[in-house]
Amino acid sequence: MDLLKLLHFASLLGWCGTLLYLPALIAAGTRRSETLFYRDHAHLTRLVFTLVATPAALLAIGSGTALFLRDGILGTWLILKLTTVAALVLCHTLCGVLVLRIERVPERSVGRECVGIGVLITLLIAVTLWLVLAKPF
Repeated sequence: MDLLKLLHFASLLGWCGTLLYLPALIAAGTRRSETLFYRDHAHLTRLVFTLVATPAALLAIGSGTALFLRDGILGTWLILKLTTVAALVLCHTLCGVLVLRIERVPERSVGRECVGIGVLITLLIAVTLWLVLAKPF
């Protein structure tokens, strides 16, 4: 496995892992608790989003683009895979919007939104993985 594929794989693991974790972290920040400080939790959530998830996403997309350009791969499965990756980027953006929302109004419950985004992210990761491994088209 060459270094570009290794970089792509490692950054995908980091990005998908944080995408799966972020909705739960965001939802936990809106629960009332005497031991949980809203400002500290909102700060932690923002740090995970900006210092882990976003750089991993940029590395994954950049290295994936470099692999595509280097190998010249083209097919219907690739177009579908890129569509699911675009949907993951949209979910990433929605997580960022939720981070901003809980920073502004910490008592607001965003549990339903977090569950919906979490389920959507899980499905998109599964479909993307299937498209990459099976190359059905």
